[in-house]
Amino acid sequence: MKLVILAAAAALAATPVLAADPIAVEQARADQHQAQADALKAQEQKLGARHEANAAAANAADAQVQANAAQGDASVLASAANASQTKADLAQAEANASQTQAADAQSRAAVAAVEQRDAVNRADEARARAEANK
Repeated sequence: MKLVILAAAAALAATPVLAADPIAVEQARADQHQAQADALKAQEQKLGARHEANAAAANAADAQVQANAAQGDASVLASAANASQTKADLAQAEANASQTQAADAQSRAAVAAVEQRDAVNRADEARARAEANK
């Protein structure tokens, strides 16, 4: 802004011919006033842009805070999911162990059933022999 005013003042001072011409002097003054108005407008636009930039920076900071909070929440949820998965894996391992024990028990029961039948058959044969030897 000062540069424009100085340039206009220098132009007025450097041209003595203009000083003699009232129209030229008036035009120079009008140009100077327009330059000052343009400089003020540019200053206002600069301030407006600075305010917008500050608001945008504040919004970005808020968004970053929210993103950080969301990331923290996601980490907590991921940890909870991992803990649940670990519990599920342990429960699956226990279920597998129980199935193995059940299969072993069924095998022992089948062997015991065969041994029982054999024992009953031997007892029947022994009874039959005992009756035959009477």
